[in-house]
Amino acid sequence: MLRKILGLGLVVVLLGGCAPMVAPPVDERYWGAWVNEDPDTGGITRIDIAPWTVHIWGSCEPTDCDWGEAPYAIHQDELRVVWEQVFVVHVQILEIMPGGWLEVETVS
Repeated sequence: MLRKILGLGLVVVLLGGCAPMVAPPVDERYWGAWVNEDPDTGGITRIDIAPWTVHIWGSCEPTDCDWGEAPYAIHQDELRVVWEQVFVVHVQILEIMPGGWLEVETVS
């Protein structure tokens, strides 16, 4: 399955099992590897979202900068992440938009 969100694409692998089907938590729709469709972006290049953590890479040369992992909180239908870096604090709001795009709003 491929979803697109704000220039990022999602690849999801579904595994079958014997467990009964239950409604997934709201954040499960976000899980997976998101890749920016713009190879020339000057911003976020990749996001990996797993249960309770977000891992982000940004555009740098010669290789992408690894922001590392941070926990997220679920607020209504959004994920919220706080990055405390040396000289700045970033708050990011991640939301799946109609059409399957991941919107990432960053406030510093």
